[in-house]
Amino acid sequence: MNQAARKRLAAMALFLLICLPFSLAQAQTVKVTGKVTDNLNEPMIGVSIVEKGTTNGVITDMDGNYSLSVKEGATIVYSYIGYLTQEKKAVAGVMNVILKEDTKTLDEVVVVGYGVQKKSSLTGAVSSVKSEDMEARTITRAEQALQGKTAGVQVLSASAKPGASPQVRIRGISSNGSCDPLYVVDGRIASDIGGIDPNDIESMEVLKDGASAAIYGAAAGNGVVLITTKKGKGNGKITYDFQYTSQSLGKVPEVMNAAQYKEFFLENKKLTQSAFDTYWDGKTDTDWVDEAFENSSMVRHNVTFQGGSDRGSFYLSLSHLDNDGMIVGNADTYERLTGMVNASWKIKPWLEVGTNNQIEHYKTQSVAEGNEYGSMMLSVLQLDPLTKPLYPIDDLPLNMATIYKDHKNMLGDGNGNLYGVSAFTGNAEAINPFAMRDNSYTKNRGFNINGSTYLNFMPIKGLTVTSRLSYRLASTSSYGVGQSYYYTDKAKRDWVEVSASDYSPTYYQWENFLNYTRSFGKHNATLMLGTSYSQSRSYGVSGSKKGYNEDTTDMWGNVINRVSHLGFLQNDPNFFYFAYATSDAVKDVSGGEPTYTRKLSYFGRLNYDYAGKYMAQFSLRADAADLSVLPKNKRWGYFPAVSLGWVLSEENFMKGTEDWLSQLKLRASWGQNGSTASLGGYKWNVSIGATGHLAVGDNNNFSYINGYAPSATGNDGLKWETSEQTNIGIDARFLNSRLTVTADISIKRQKT
Repeated sequence: MNQAARKRLAAMALFLLICLPFSLAQAQTVKVTGKVTDNLNEPMIGVSIVEKGTTNGVITDMDGNYSLSVKEGATIVYSYIGYLTQEKKAVAGVMNVILKEDTKTLDEVVVVGYGVQKKSSLTGAVSSVKSEDMEARTITRAEQALQGKTAGVQVLSASAKPGASPQVRIRGISSNGSCDPLYVVDGRIASDIGGIDPNDIESMEVLKDGASAAIYGAAAGNGVVLITTKKGKGNGKITYDFQYTSQSLGKVPEVMNAAQYKEFFLENKKLTQSAFDTYWDGKTDTDWVDEAFENSSMVRHNVTFQGGSDRGSFYLSLSHLDNDGMIVGNADTYERLTGMVNASWKIKPWLEVGTNNQIEHYKTQSVAEGNEYGSMMLSVLQLDPLTKPLYPIDDLPLNMATIYKDHKNMLGDGNGNLYGVSAFTGNAEAINPFAMRDNSYTKNRGFNINGSTYLNFMPIKGLTVTSRLSYRLASTSSYGVGQSYYYTDKAKRDWVEVSASDYSPTYYQWENFLNYTRSFGKHNATLMLGTSYSQSRSYGVSGSKKGYNEDTTDMWGNVINRVSHLGFLQNDPNFFYFAYATSDAVKDVSGGEPTYTRKLSYFGRLNYDYAGKYMAQFSLRADAADLSVLPKNKRWGYFPAVSLGWVLSEENFMKGTEDWLSQLKLRASWGQNGSTASLGGYKWNVSIGATGHLAVGDNNNFSYINGYAPSATGNDGLKWETSEQTNIGIDARFLNSRLTVTADISIKRQKT
């Protein structure tokens, strides 16, 4: 063999030696496929499957299936939140896996102020409502989800109009001012939660006792409702929810029919037989409830797009609600369009950014309610059954013909019929419900943009520093018309009145706080420290234009002639706007000055437990109000709290009860909260107001000067209203936590 051939042979051998390891490595790679299910044999979506020690991995699809190529003999890690992580040696072919629930991590986690806690370690009175509790309920507002789900919480409906906000009372009435609880949505203080679709809520926690709510200090005197909206999860998911609800009037007081009405007034000698013979046809027997109310509907559409991984998530939702009220016609309606965008992403293992936002646009129209003289329901109950709802103009009863002769502005249905006027109630406030409905109306519309953007910084193990900016932008406009009409001498309007208003509040809140968790053997502690600054700006303007009566009087002041000025170019709804008001219309404008409210706070909390048996929590919040609320020497309020817990079921003397008793815990707490609901507007200060004019000089040379006097005496001793609450409770869970019993005894006192 010559030298050249030997060189070629050596080069070929070297090449084979270099390639051989790669060939062997390629030969050792195997493909693993399979399906991941839970203990009910249901496929699990989004399970993380990773080759241990590498970044090589996939997640399961919609059917729980996966496919992954790994080195033969490598370890595959199967993990999913709430389930035990499993590791298996890779084998070529099919590897099906059943993941089991982690009973420790499944211990329900509840949201508390500026953090989360396991329910088993809570020492305060906290109730929780989860998303699954809301799914099967026909509710339009988030507050309604609390009805019947949380002990000690009342949800009262003061109005049945579509979109009406219910009143929530936590452990009764607890303030001289507003008794509404504090709402906190994803850490943001919310003035109203009507723009959140219930489908977008993950959980609602109610902080009922003083210790649980004390971390919110001056705003928590009436309790706190924490709302957490949904976050994205799974490998991309689209859902659509449709709800159709039929609504009808539940129950109204029973009233007299025509025969009973006649008998009652004859027996009491309030009316004579001749009156009935003259004004009643002997047949009319009107059921005003049936005439004024009808079955109505509520239609809601909700579509969501979501996805997530161990690095981040997104959740996008769009909802439309259309609710027609039970009043005949379309005088009471509520339409709402809402959107939600939630997203978060771990830029680095030590840095996470996120945002939660809700957008709402709404339109409402309603009828008069809730007062003694202008309520449609009151008219339904008071008007006699002998009067028809409608009478043709060419066939009016005697009493209506007399009225119509002098007053052509009587209300009707626009089809040649006038709304019936009772001949029996005289000038009483009870008028025809349809005249009540149509003599005036108010339309409201507006939008709300609410949200927060946050940054979580995790420099060391157990420490999370959060900076969160929350904001609220809103605008509400109102447009109302009072038409010219005549019903009786007490129910009339001789002119047209148009009113309009616009209100545009803004709010922002900047919070910075840290949570540090550390364990030392059986000792576990969590420290939270933070500060908060908030500012709200209110700005609104309102105005009205209306006609008037021009009276001519005699020397004794008696009206001898009256001329009514309509105030608008035409008595036509198309002209019921400010632009078409006449030059002599009466004008009124108010508002136009912005007002500000600011608050600065410092807060902290320490949680400690030993071996999951003995627990303690201490918290303190200091709030400072601005000078529009309290004087400088009273502006700071301090709100401490302490709570203790003892898990008896973890004690040695309770051994042997695990088969039927999952947990038994005693709780005790004491805390103070505050309120400034009755304050604001510089009530502590002495204010001066104009009192009129005074003429100065003689008859030939005089002038007017303005007069001023104190309009309020002021009180520089005003301070925070303080609510102090002591609570003792017991939590018990039986039969592997299938049955839960919670009982609390609380004493609540208001202090000043």
